Amino acid sequence: MRNKGEERVFAGIGVSPGIVMGKVLLLEAPGLSFTPRRISHVLIEAEIARFHKALERAKEELRQIRERLLSKGMVQQASLLEVHLQLLEDRMLVEGTEELVREELINAEWALEMMLKRVLEAFERVNEEYIRERREDVRQVVQRVMRHLVGHPVPDLEAVADGVVVVAHDLSPGDTAQLNIAKVMGFATDIGSSTSHTAIVAKSLGLPAVVGLKEITAHVRGGEAVIIDGNEGVVILEPSESTLKKYELKRQRYRYLIRELLKFAPLPSETLDGYHMALRANIEFVEEVRALGQYGAEGVGLYRTEYLYLNRQDLPSEEEHFECYRKVATEVAPHGATIRTLDLGGDKFASRIDVPGEMNPALGLRAIRLCLLEREIFKTQLRGILRASAYGKVRILLPMISGLEELREAKMVIEEAKEELDRRGVAFDPGVEVGVMIEVPSAAVVADLLAKEADFFSIGTNDLIQYTLAIDRINEHVAYLYQPLHPAILRLIEEIVERAHGEGIEVGICGEMAADPLYTLVFLGLGLDELSMNAMAIPRVKRVLRKATREDGKALLRELLRFSSAKEAEAFLRREMASLFPDDFIRCEA
Repeated sequence: MRNKGEERVFAGIGVSPGIVMGKVLLLEAPGLSFTPRRISHVLIEAEIARFHKALERAKEELRQIRERLLSKGMVQQASLLEVHLQLLEDRMLVEGTEELVREELINAEWALEMMLKRVLEAFERVNEEYIRERREDVRQVVQRVMRHLVGHPVPDLEAVADGVVVVAHDLSPGDTAQLNIAKVMGFATDIGSSTSHTAIVAKSLGLPAVVGLKEITAHVRGGEAVIIDGNEGVVILEPSESTLKKYELKRQRYRYLIRELLKFAPLPSETLDGYHMALRANIEFVEEVRALGQYGAEGVGLYRTEYLYLNRQDLPSEEEHFECYRKVATEVAPHGATIRTLDLGGDKFASRIDVPGEMNPALGLRAIRLCLLEREIFKTQLRGILRASAYGKVRILLPMISGLEELREAKMVIEEAKEELDRRGVAFDPGVEVGVMIEVPSAAVVADLLAKEADFFSIGTNDLIQYTLAIDRINEHVAYLYQPLHPAILRLIEEIVERAHGEGIEVGICGEMAADPLYTLVFLGLGLDELSMNAMAIPRVKRVLRKATREDGKALLRELLRFSSAKEAEAFLRREMASLFPDDFIRCEA
């Protein structure tokens, strides 16, 4: 055991910015345990009734939390609890547990645990990281039900002392949303990622947070002094006096920067010489659109629709699609919303979609490939998007297009969907734009051909980099090869923009690079028309944009293209940006 006062640094993922200093409040994992047992036939219905009673108590618990949040005006946080309530209604989870009780003659706890394993295994087969993170939501709602089955009390997270930093294995959206902001200063967890619900809620609450720390809970008992640096993804236990002084200065400078940044939110996103680059928001949930205005987002540049298909045994209806897209379109008006069609593999759908297991789902039957195979599923979504176009400006974005034939085939299906709506007398905008995500290297190479038949391009840098450099960005052994400034990537983007503009269509970036102001001038030099990112990143990107000219970007790009390695290019870029914008690229040196 380490000595008291010994400083220890943990590195994780900073998911919500800010710097705080406080005392550790350790939330132990519930440690739920139960005895697996067999039951007789005569006890089947009683056991199922006990399961349903636990379900109802869990639902009521979540409803009370939701109402409490709504009464405080915390609409976005409350909306995330709807996801957990929907999971508790999921037929696959509920009926699957009942079936195991009946067929295996086992108690409800055992059946629920078995069902959880099956669901988590299904999520694990999904290639997209932000979708895989949804498995934590399933785990958390099952844990909530299990608590009631075994009679474990649910902790009251509102009854905490002032000035604490919550340290836990994980926090559910419900747990996080209950935190009293006036008392809790931030949190750190063993697991999680930048795309988990806890990250989304932390950002909306404005609580600095670091996740993915692996085993920080094993090194604290509660009451220790702690620093949370959500900007750098660092947690420091028992910091020394010199470390405290350093971070106090860093915190003051960061607070000043945030105040200054928010002044840029309502200003136009244009350069000193008048070049306008639209800054839009990436969203995953309808509820997120309510917060876009405060950050100065010009509508939605990427609406990921995959969540509509998850955690359910059936498929979303046309009406469900329409209602979601209509809400987004009307909320962001007069700006527009770009809606990406289904970008998943078949392993997460209802059993009636017969898709075999794949060795490499990232390169298999997914996204537009699956949609063109399962056309009725595709057309159901397209009709929902088209109907929403009567209520606001929407655009259709097609993912994982690899060549012209796929684009033409997808556009034919869109025309079929239009004809079906016409026959029903349903209103829609016949001029809805159809864009292509450039994320497959072949699409980048034939960008000139695609630009002749697409209305716009959106470059998905996450996958474009992954596919071009042949690396798995979530594989820790090769993640170091994920290099946004690799000469091949810069040349590809430059070529894509040139080909798109040659045909008179706009091109944007919706990958993670867009949210990092380090690359803003690079994109300016490349001539991008639009950047789409997490809404909270917009003011900082806008501030850099408004301090520069387009020629600044072109000059910087020319220098970057001279380097033969990504490492050299990045070192140069960091030096240049720190020199040009010292207030925007603060680094506190030891």
